[in-house]
Amino acid sequence: MAVALVLDFPGGTMDQYDQVVERMHLDGRMAPGGLLHVAGSYGSGVRVIDLWDDAEHFARFRDEQIVPHTQAVGLPAPEVRVLEIDEDKRGSGETPALVQCVIMPGLDRQAFHAADRQIRPNDEMPAAITFHVNGPYEGGWCVIDGWISKSARDEFMETQIRPVFEKIPLSGEPTIEDLVVQATMQESAAVTT
Repeated sequence: MAVALVLDFPGGTMDQYDQVVERMHLDGRMAPGGLLHVAGSYGSGVRVIDLWDDAEHFARFRDEQIVPHTQAVGLPAPEVRVLEIDEDKRGSGETPALVQCVIMPGLDRQAFHAADRQIRPNDEMPAAITFHVNGPYEGGWCVIDGWISKSARDEFMETQIRPVFEKIPLSGEPTIEDLVVQATMQESAAVTT
């Protein structure tokens, strides 16, 4: 099953991140099994959001590449959140300028998809979305979206999402975490023998 991972490196810097990526020799591409990677400064550290074919590919890459290289450059161990992807909508495929992680407590699959049908009645993705995944997370639902700009996301949020979600009872306040993208990789690197 495809997974999304949110990795927060508290106290990490983008300089350390750049060193790790350079040490991995990926040449701007994801490792086999990787679908998308975005990173940027977040809070007092660095956030990485990855999409992978499955948890096993990520675990192998984590053990063989992430752990040794982050330790070598002094990055702290990350705090990791895993989202099993229920739905993956590709969007435009453009490089995102902003990635949002939205956690909606108390929302289940049926309620999320009912709301989504109201937001996007023709099942068309907004042109400003570069990718979209969603799935269950800690007794609620989570959406991770890439956007071409914050202003495009904000406009869609106000005109399409907020009117629908004002009528949906959640068990708590939704959390919206914005990451301004400073680095990205897409598509798996070619395997050479």
